[in-house]
Amino acid sequence: MFLEKEVDLVLLDMDGTLLDLHYDSHFWLEFIPKQYAVVHGQEMEQAKDHVYAQYEKVYGTLPFYCYDHWSTTLELDIHQLQHQHKHKIQWREDSLWFLKQLKKMNKKIVILTNAHPSGIALKDKQTELLSYVDLIISSHDIGQAKESEYFWNAVKKTLNSDLSRAIFIDDSERILHSAKSAGVDYVVGINKPDSEKPAQSMQSFSTICRFEEFFESDFKA
Repeated sequence: MFLEKEVDLVLLDMDGTLLDLHYDSHFWLEFIPKQYAVVHGQEMEQAKDHVYAQYEKVYGTLPFYCYDHWSTTLELDIHQLQHQHKHKIQWREDSLWFLKQLKKMNKKIVILTNAHPSGIALKDKQTELLSYVDLIISSHDIGQAKESEYFWNAVKKTLNSDLSRAIFIDDSERILHSAKSAGVDYVVGINKPDSEKPAQSMQSFSTICRFEEFFESDFKA
C-alpha cells in the first residue's frame, strides 16, 4: 500500500481537507458581507463588492487569514461572529475514518493550516479534531502564510525533517506548489473541499475526493 510503504509523515490542511469548507465559504462570502451591509447601511451587492475587494488586496498573505485584521478592516467582531453558524462546522467525507487508519499505521499526523488560532479553537471544540493528530502548526505561529517559502522552512525545522518521506494534502493548488518546492515528496489535492459546490480540477497534481482512494491498488500520487 502506497501510504504504508512510502510515507512516514502525513501533513494535512484543515479547512477543505479534513473539514468541510462550506462553513468558511458561507461565513466569509455570504455572512460577513451581510453583516457589513447591516452595520454600514449598505445594499448587499455594494457590501459584497467592497468586502471582496478587501479580500483580494491581501489574498495569499497572512492578513488574509487573520481575524484581527478583518475585525479592524471591516469594523466587525470576527471572533464573536464566527460562533453564529458554528453548526455548519463538519468533517469532510471520510476524514475521521482516515485519521483513525493513519493512527493504526503509526504515521505521524500534523495539521498545517492558515487558520487563525481563534478559528482553530472553535473548530476543535465542535469536532475534537486535535485529539486525532500529533501536532497542529498554524501560519499565525510562524508569522508567514503557507504560500511562503519561509513557512515551509519553519515547518522543516519544527519537525526536524526534510519532508522527503512526507505527503501533504490540501485543497489549494497554489499551496501544493509551495509544498512541492519545499521538498515534500508527495502532494495531493482535494477536488471537492466544499460539499455544497461542484468539484474542482487541478492542472499539476493528482486529486482525490475521498481519502479511501489512497487505499485503492491503482492509486498514484
